[in-house]
Amino acid sequence: MIEIDDIIELPTNTETEKLSLATRYLVYENFTFDLTALSDKFSGTSHFCARRQEIEKFCDELQTMYSTLMGKTILTDNDSDAFIELEIEPNGQLKVIGQVGGSHEEHFLKFSFATDQTSIPKFIQDFKTLLKNEYS
Repeated sequence: MIEIDDIIELPTNTETEKLSLATRYLVYENFTFDLTALSDKFSGTSHFCARRQEIEKFCDELQTMYSTLMGKTILTDNDSDAFIELEIEPNGQLKVIGQVGGSHEEHFLKFSFATDQTSIPKFIQDFKTLLKNEYS
C-alpha cells in the first residue's frame, strides 16, 4: 500500500456545488479516495475505489467529450453502487450526477449539478498526475 495525499477537484463556478476526490492510497492497481459532493445544501463524503484502467478510460472519454462537446462518461466505485457521471450538453454545459456511498449503507447521497466544459481540462490533468503513481 502506498499512501497518497492529493485532492482532485472538479472546478465549478459556485461555492454551492463541489465534487472532489481526496486520494488516500494505492494498492496494486486500485486507488482509494474520499469522494465528496456538495450540491446546494446537501453534502456527503464516502470511500470510493477505482482501478487504474477505469480512471484512464474515464480520462480518455472526458478528453473526447471536451473536444467534441458531446457524450458522457461514468466512473464507478468498485465496492458499491456509488458513481460519478459527467455528460456534456450541446451548449457546453456539463451535467454532473452521482452517488456518494452505497445504497446498501445507512447513509448515502445522490447529487446533481451543472458546470461548464472549461472544468474538464484541469480535472483530466489532475487524474493524469495521479496516475503517475506506481505500486512497486
